[in-house]
Amino acid sequence: MEKNENTLVSSKQKKAVKVVEKLLAAMHKDIKELNELKDIENNLETIKEKTVRISKICIALQSSLDLKQGGQVASNLNHLYQHIRFSVARVIDDNDFSYLQSAQKVTAELTEGWSKVSTAAA
Repeated sequence: MEKNENTLVSSKQKKAVKVVEKLLAAMHKDIKELNELKDIENNLETIKEKTVRISKICIALQSSLDLKQGGQVASNLNHLYQHIRFSVARVIDDNDFSYLQSAQKVTAELTEGWSKVSTAAA
């Protein structure tokens, strides 16, 4: 039973919300860990792994957006994901960690928001 009259959110939609919530939480955790790294030279492999993973999560989340039907919300999310990707690209390309703090704040807000959506959809 996918959807009935009494169900506002289908089980498929609930699963999608949970997936997004988990991806955002994983991305936030990785960004936070990157921000906390002290010895950059001895953690180059970890930095590479985390930045690649964050970028892949952002690409997956961006590709899930319906920019035609999603209106301003989808457009704003797209811009936020672009900012996160830019932030981690700066780390990879220039060893510039200065944008990660704002990316961490963005992912914290997104994670909190999706957690509320997930709770409401349950």
